[in-house]
Amino acid sequence: MQTNEAKNVTQWLDSLSFNRFHGLVVLLSAMVCIFDGYDSQIIAYVMPQVIREWKLTPIVAGSIASYGFLGLMVGSASFGMIADRIGRKTALMLALTVFTSFSGVAAFAPNFTIFCILRFLAGLGMGGALPVVLGIASEFSPARIRGKVVTGVFAGFTGGWALAGGVAMWIIPALGWRSALFVGFIPIAVLPILKWLCPESVRFLASKGHLDEAIAQMRRVERAAGVKPIEWKDEHFHAGPVVMKHGRVRDLFGHHLASITLVLWFSTFFSLLVVYGLSTWLPTMLVKQGMSLVKSYSYGFVQAVGASVGGFLCGWVMDWLGRKRAMIVFYCLAAVMVYLFGTVSNTVTLYVIGGLAGMLVIGAQIGIQVISAESYPTQIRTTGAGYALTMGRFGAIVAGVLGGLLLELGFTFRQFFAFYSLPCLILAGLAFLYRINKADALEKISAKLLQEKEGALKTKVSF
Repeated sequence: MQTNEAKNVTQWLDSLSFNRFHGLVVLLSAMVCIFDGYDSQIIAYVMPQVIREWKLTPIVAGSIASYGFLGLMVGSASFGMIADRIGRKTALMLALTVFTSFSGVAAFAPNFTIFCILRFLAGLGMGGALPVVLGIASEFSPARIRGKVVTGVFAGFTGGWALAGGVAMWIIPALGWRSALFVGFIPIAVLPILKWLCPESVRFLASKGHLDEAIAQMRRVERAAGVKPIEWKDEHFHAGPVVMKHGRVRDLFGHHLASITLVLWFSTFFSLLVVYGLSTWLPTMLVKQGMSLVKSYSYGFVQAVGASVGGFLCGWVMDWLGRKRAMIVFYCLAAVMVYLFGTVSNTVTLYVIGGLAGMLVIGAQIGIQVISAESYPTQIRTTGAGYALTMGRFGAIVAGVLGGLLLELGFTFRQFFAFYSLPCLILAGLAFLYRINKADALEKISAKLLQEKEGALKTKVSF
């Protein structure tokens, strides 16, 4: 057994090159995100047929999405705290069980009311899985490539959107909208794989005093890295500011974290307002323009593929240019593309601009998740990320009803997308307030943020 030359576990983990252990974490996390993304987005593709079958008005139809988003909001907050208390792995398995079960059962809903209740319950798990996955991916990612790894994992979520579009194009026309929801049962088969292969956060185990389990987890990392067993001692597992015992909401506003918490909450609100305002209503808006149902699905599919590319691209740009600059550029370009989408009618141009809009809008949303995970200490990391997503779900809830309201007010195709370009400009402005601009060790970032004066919103951009 070799002597440990690193000061602590986190320093050693951050020094590693990407290896098969990291690959396993990325694969498992992305797989959960794909399932989550599918169940989250499939509602947009079944909406036109649900409206016809149950004879719903646009505002009432939008409330279906809003019930799901309400579940997402509650789940994001609840599972973030649950994961900070019982562990990332257990919380992730619980979230997966919840959203796959209720998503599948929704296929048998006899009426609008039952359908909304089941979508809410499924939303609890969908919202809960994302902050937990974010915590796992962030804590095992070496600092220098964390942006790429985390955005790559979240690209799985938008990959799930693309999968939903593909399923909608092939299954719904032949078997009806309920068949697309029934597919939601399939991910339950992944639970044994997560139980067997998914690692628990070393930082979490150490923070809870489970050093034997933390060392056992480190042995897995050592084998994957191809190094001899290291003599880990108690002091190696304690690094960075330890100011909290577990995830509590009030901790997000203590220890000089209040300002970044508010900035992240506003950012996720407007970001998901745009994301779900566009994705939920895109097929319906295109059908309203005179396109066939299947063709409208194809546009949603292209936009989702663009979003998946955007996740990888945003991570690369964030690690290259810095967090602030990347987010400002992405959202300024997103505002342009969203506006242009409403001004063109040529089929090819719509595909191109739709793909670019998806790449920029959703790629930047994934980038916000990276910054959210980096902004909090280990003890409240998933709580912080979870509540940031919770505030974002308010935006998603508003988006579900707002889209229907805009239609009932008589907004044209062009006016609809011009309206949704405005929040992108607001998000570019909020990006100037981010207090993290480069990839550092999580503990170093936490220490830096905790030393800053409480409530000081810095508007000066440090590139």
